[in-house]
Amino acid sequence: MRIIGTGSFDANRTTMTNSLAAAMLTRPEISNNVVNLFESQFSAFSSFLARRGLTKKGAYPDMQSPDFRVVGNRKFMWAVKGYPFRKGKFLAAGTDPGSNGVFTITLDTNYFSPYDNLELGDRRSILQVMDEYPLESATVAGGWEYQVKAVNNSGGTTLAALMAVGKEVGFSHTAFPELSETGYEKNTYPEWHTNYMTIQRMQYSISGSAQNTVLWVEHNGQKLWFRIQEMEMMRRWAYARENQLIFGKATIDANENTYVRDLKGREVIQGDGLLAQGDGSLKVQYNRLSIKVLENLMSNMQLLSNGDGVTELFLMGGQALIWDFQRLMRDVFKYNPQPMYVGGKGGGGVKVNFNSYEMGGVKIITAWNKAFDAAWRPSDKDVYGTNKESYRGIFVSLGNTIAGEPNVELVTLGNGGNKRSFIKKTIDGMASPGKGGKEFSSTSMDGYQVQILSETGICMKNPFGVAELYKP
Repeated sequence: MRIIGTGSFDANRTTMTNSLAAAMLTRPEISNNVVNLFESQFSAFSSFLARRGLTKKGAYPDMQSPDFRVVGNRKFMWAVKGYPFRKGKFLAAGTDPGSNGVFTITLDTNYFSPYDNLELGDRRSILQVMDEYPLESATVAGGWEYQVKAVNNSGGTTLAALMAVGKEVGFSHTAFPELSETGYEKNTYPEWHTNYMTIQRMQYSISGSAQNTVLWVEHNGQKLWFRIQEMEMMRRWAYARENQLIFGKATIDANENTYVRDLKGREVIQGDGLLAQGDGSLKVQYNRLSIKVLENLMSNMQLLSNGDGVTELFLMGGQALIWDFQRLMRDVFKYNPQPMYVGGKGGGGVKVNFNSYEMGGVKIITAWNKAFDAAWRPSDKDVYGTNKESYRGIFVSLGNTIAGEPNVELVTLGNGGNKRSFIKKTIDGMASPGKGGKEFSSTSMDGYQVQILSETGICMKNPFGVAELYKP
């Protein structure tokens, strides 16, 4: 969808040409593409989702499916098929006896079973879980105590350094005695992740004399019109929704306790955005962007990807990061040079514009999100006077998960006329949109008011599918 110019409101002409508002009622897919009008300003992420068709289709209140659920009309859950095994961390230092005796370890999970062999961080040292289930720790909150023995044939070992608090442990294999009674289950699928939708609202008012100037837009070859004031309202909405989808933080916990209420005591529910759903280990601080920094992050996201084929990453960032990326690509380009000279009347020049980089089965597609550089947002500047947010970059993995579902999707409820992704209503006064007058009005104001409401959320199927680069 793109703007093609301004014009005047013509009552005779509008009987043959659809308004943007009317078109969104009959063709709801247009509402997803409205944000494309502001793609070059501050809706790079939501515009990309719209162009790719990455929206959850057919969702409705209380729907149930094997991999997606809607609870009520705000809460939605999705099944995550992640890695086939889990790992744990030591919550208390292991008491290694230095002999072949039994000792206790305290982990943050009860995933492991009797007769499991657990590998420690060096992937060489092994602990055998004894023939008892783990017990909940009486001294360490959230801890599970296992009775274990070190696996060796020498009668002694020293593992204390590998069993310090925070060290990791994982499943390696099993070892059972002859005539053992049973095996043990380990289920990792599905893990159900939860998020909530966020309601946003905007409005504009217009006087009866000011409603004649309109903007013309084009969508798939069809020309549509809408008013200048509506354009400004939609700009605010696109900016606000983009921020919520990326930076939003939930106001409701796993036990459905709401932590934000208005002064009337009503719950204000918000869902987590992209960054809040991502794993904190993929927030990378850097001082100078280099190929090494990029490729290190690319390789990590490839290792953590739970899909097949090329790992495609969408990178949105501020101007400083995008310019640094262009300079890096120019340096890489030198090793396989092609002409960058652009000729023409009045002289020539050099044109360099790179928006993707692929290596080792990982592809980056870049886009400048101007909201990172917006002058109206609070900022913290470096010693050169550059906004630190301008160096920020957010990577989103676009590939499918193991289950074949897109890794990231925009979620909204409703079908047909009850669709909640974008609702627009007009409150008539002495003026009303469209042609002709009306005998009755809702208010006596010499004009009318338009209200919009959207209720959307976002789901990340793989919490390791989003990463962040930022300056200290």
